[in-house]
Amino acid sequence: MGFRAWLEKQAPDFLLTGQRFWLAILLALANTLVVIGALNSVSWLQDEAWMRAAAGLATGAVLAVAGVYFTESRPTARIAGLLLTYALPLLAIGAFQVTDTAWIVPWALPAIALLWLSVSPFTRIERGAPRAEQQDRFWWTNQQAVATAVIAAAAALIIGLGTAAIERSLSILFGLETGQIFYNTVLPFVGLFLAPVYWLATLPRLSAYRAGELDRVDFLPLSIGFIGQFILVPLLVIYALILLAYAAQIAITQKLPQGMIGWMVLGLVVTGAATWLIVHPAFMRSRPLVRLFRAWWFWLTLAPLVLFFIAVWVRVDAYGLTAERILLLAGGAWAALLALVFIVGRGDIRLIPALAGLILMVLSVGPWNYSYLAQSTQAMRLDALVMNAGADKSASPPRGDWSAEEIAEARGIIDYLTGSREGQRAVREVMGRYGVTWDPLQDGSYVVLEALGISQPTTDGEQRFATLFRDFDGAPIDVTATPYLVRPVGLYGDTAVALPPLRFVMSGGAVRVGPAGSTDENLQPLDLTAWLAQQSGGFLVAPWIDFTVAGTSYRLVLQSASFDRGENNDGPNVLSSLDGQLFSAVAQ
Repeated sequence: MGFRAWLEKQAPDFLLTGQRFWLAILLALANTLVVIGALNSVSWLQDEAWMRAAAGLATGAVLAVAGVYFTESRPTARIAGLLLTYALPLLAIGAFQVTDTAWIVPWALPAIALLWLSVSPFTRIERGAPRAEQQDRFWWTNQQAVATAVIAAAAALIIGLGTAAIERSLSILFGLETGQIFYNTVLPFVGLFLAPVYWLATLPRLSAYRAGELDRVDFLPLSIGFIGQFILVPLLVIYALILLAYAAQIAITQKLPQGMIGWMVLGLVVTGAATWLIVHPAFMRSRPLVRLFRAWWFWLTLAPLVLFFIAVWVRVDAYGLTAERILLLAGGAWAALLALVFIVGRGDIRLIPALAGLILMVLSVGPWNYSYLAQSTQAMRLDALVMNAGADKSASPPRGDWSAEEIAEARGIIDYLTGSREGQRAVREVMGRYGVTWDPLQDGSYVVLEALGISQPTTDGEQRFATLFRDFDGAPIDVTATPYLVRPVGLYGDTAVALPPLRFVMSGGAVRVGPAGSTDENLQPLDLTAWLAQQSGGFLVAPWIDFTVAGTSYRLVLQSASFDRGENNDGPNVLSSLDGQLFSAVAQ
């Protein structure tokens, strides 16, 4: 018996899978070898270009699988099939080597590839019964793929636990140190290659679908449907009604939404779309609760989406665009388009991933991509701020009497931009127009504002200043009484800064706080004397500050706090900076 005959007898699916997805398997193997090499300290494989190559190979493998499915669904579209099966995966691998974000954001490609994979076998635009069958085929195929992916992940986890047990046994019983072999080679090979190949072997062929598959109440669809009908649907409806009540409160009080409302609404509509997919089978659509959900769900999202766009616009108007806010707006646009399409009766469950992938693709390629667009707009804000914030245009570098709010705004913009190499270059380019330069090895708002001529709280010498940091190995901080994360808060030196929903003023080590928009006279002082006395030993012993503003309780959870101990290190500890996250007892 030859090797091929033996292999076909022992593992008949192996050869069939290899023939069907050979390019995807090859790319997965290449990705696995790159990762294993980097984990085993092969220096040239630890270079950023190879890490990008690994991400590109994994993304290319997913796209290759999608191309196979497209070709199987449309065998007559030969040229399109060849391009999508072979050219597109190779193009994705190359895209990860593009480091200039003005052209592309490659890190969005894995999500786009998965979304394309979900719809690649179902690209025909039909009407009537054929269109309904395409949706049923879409649901059945993806249900099979997701279920077997979960099984593959569980199998990889079991193998990992078994591998850890074997490695520990060899070490304890025989003194053999095999950890590097198991953890740096065996486990990555299993997780990155064997598990994906097993998953590919389970992917159903399109010809396996039979009419009426979604009418059968099998165990897996029934289990998924139970979760959708009795858990997700009631929770979503209750959550939507809460947001509707909040929208009514805003209309009555004429107070704009603040805080995390954007992410709350986006989480609602994303979960709602997923639930819509879960309850698609015919046997589920006949249930009264599901019928009610399908009749009213997209109507229920309209008011929260209006709330969503108002809340995001408030943030954009105050602080400009960031990559996070652009993606947030994209998610809102996706949800609004879905609601419109389904309300007018043109809904198709394939649109749920297809629209998401299309919008993400548009925002990832070209100079309008979400990363470059955010950097460009923030650089424009910084340029306008330097130009208009009282700078002396005849001086080089410019000097000016900046207000505390302008300093805080500039600090926020610079700190955002200097989080990336492209943003660092943008800050230097903007400041270079005004003759402002600084140490090429340093970045950040402190050095930039110093170079601009704006005095900063000095940090020279440990004799005068001391910074205490939160000990992250310590006990967790209880925020059950204030469970809503509002925003980061940074107070540096004598400053007055609006950080909605609050306004903070720090002067001479004293902190005052009040609602955003309050005048200095209406701010209440925070009594930090007893709190300051607790801190010692280089760590924040009590890394939180509790206070109440306008009847709402807040907890400021700190990462660090700095103290001025006087010129001769013999004065009292005077607070000079606070850096942390603000939590609230109510949603803001």
